[in-house]
Amino acid sequence: MRAFKRIVSFNIIFGIIIAMFIPAMAIVACRRDGRDLRVGLFGVEQVLQKKSPYENPTDPNRTIFRYAPGITILEYPFLLKSKMAAPFQFEGIIPSILAWYCAEILALIFSALILLKLASSLPSSVSWRNLKIGFLMSLPLIGYELSNCQNKLIALFFVLLAILLFERKKMLLSAISLCIGLTIYIPLLFFTLYLLIKSRGRFVLSFIAGALAVFIIGPSLIWGFNFNNFLLKEWFDSSLKPFMLANSYASYIDLRVSSQSLPSAIGRMFVSGHTETFKYSISPELVHIIIKVFSAVIVFLSCLAVWKRPKPTSEGLGLAVFLILALIIPLYCIYYTWAWLFVIYFMMLNYISSPGSSNAEKKGLLILTSVMFLSTCLIGVSALKQGSFIFWATFISWLGMSCVLLKDGFNKKVLTK
Repeated sequence: MRAFKRIVSFNIIFGIIIAMFIPAMAIVACRRDGRDLRVGLFGVEQVLQKKSPYENPTDPNRTIFRYAPGITILEYPFLLKSKMAAPFQFEGIIPSILAWYCAEILALIFSALILLKLASSLPSSVSWRNLKIGFLMSLPLIGYELSNCQNKLIALFFVLLAILLFERKKMLLSAISLCIGLTIYIPLLFFTLYLLIKSRGRFVLSFIAGALAVFIIGPSLIWGFNFNNFLLKEWFDSSLKPFMLANSYASYIDLRVSSQSLPSAIGRMFVSGHTETFKYSISPELVHIIIKVFSAVIVFLSCLAVWKRPKPTSEGLGLAVFLILALIIPLYCIYYTWAWLFVIYFMMLNYISSPGSSNAEKKGLLILTSVMFLSTCLIGVSALKQGSFIFWATFISWLGMSCVLLKDGFNKKVLTK
């Protein structure tokens, strides 16, 4: 690790890596024909034609567009000269790909700047070093995200911006930024709990106002209240209801090895086979209960860890804990979303660098960081995919950080008595 730190301390080396990485991923994104961007642009085209983007013409039994309706407003400017020749197939899409890619790079840059501001308790040289290490450790996953023209880095930017605005007491702007992030990736809703806890509930009115503005008022002004209401209902029925109101795992099963969320990881423990031929070692209702209970315990402990108001040096771990919730709790979560690891690494390394941290905590978090990194390095090993190695490595890291937060919060409470 010391040798690694020495290497990345040379800004010229880091700069060369970035200068090679950015154009290389742009070329790959173009060669992959904007793989996931096409899903978003399909949604834009459907909304422009006053149709539901949640109906899949290529497979009526599988919804591909799962985003909140408002994301089509965000992605509309990137349509440019693209013309939909068939569902999810576009002609002249290269300008759209390059424009979206530039937006992702800008989101990544501004996210890094926000992280440095949020880590103001450490010397800037230490924060910058940790950011470089975290970025390089997660570079393959960031590349996977960028080359697929995904949108998780843009969602991350809006959430980090919401946290920065919250810290600066700009509650309404924070809520609007958070809600824009939710239109892209709804599992980031866990950060509503994070900000409610940090504000002792004062954030609730701002969040309600922000949600109304982003999900109802804004879209309704553009395409009408009735059509927006129709789209919201379609979104709920196709994307949220199958998991939120399900009573059996059979209604939302997803065993793709590329999904490393808790429902997929638990499912692989009790279910085998393929679509239409799944075999359950226990009932799908019981699998569902296990997932729900496990998820509830994880969310409760995360809230408790932040509620304890730990010392300032461990604030970043709270952010990392809730970011992990958005990775492991959803119905499914594909590898590229682990591009967010650069934030988690950054927060863990900052805590390790803090003079107030004990040696035991530093060693423990360093081991967890190494395990997380190892799990992503071995992402291509089939047996580890089936064993949900990335999920368990992420879960163990969540557990370690939560324990540190609970310990810090408890010690602070004792000292103040």
